[in-house]
Amino acid sequence: MDKNKGMMMIIIVLLGLIIVAIVVGAIFLLNFMNNDNQAQMQPIWHVQEISEQDIRYIELSSDITTNLLNHDGGRNVVRVTVGIGINNTDEDEASDFIDMLREREIVMIDIATNTLRRTTQEQLAVVGGPEAVAEEILLALQDAFASQLIVRVRLGNLITT
Repeated sequence: MDKNKGMMMIIIVLLGLIIVAIVVGAIFLLNFMNNDNQAQMQPIWHVQEISEQDIRYIELSSDITTNLLNHDGGRNVVRVTVGIGINNTDEDEASDFIDMLREREIVMIDIATNTLRRTTQEQLAVVGGPEAVAEEILLALQDAFASQLIVRVRLGNLITT
């Protein structure tokens, strides 16, 4: 009888391990499939290769002044002008899009401000730093407005303290 109880315990433990392995495998598979679907649903924006003469710039109506990210607890501030470059190869489409952007300027200001708040003074000080931040703002704008008509962002009069 004791031998049968021991054998039953081993079988129960093995069945339990098999069930746990199946559940963990199913969770892993579902998670993998979910991540794959999310990657397919998110648009992938990129910087278009377009001639400078085909870009029409609009400037945000006011400078952006905000705190920069500082891990030391200090306070760094940036003040910058932001220009948004629109693909102007189709002038009518570009004009309509610019009108829409001007109505939603607060969204563009918010996106630029939030991006700058995640930036450190050191990131802006290195060669290519402002361009990298401008690229980050560009991608966020393209995503927010679901449009590749926004092709450039330029930061001007950049002052940090």
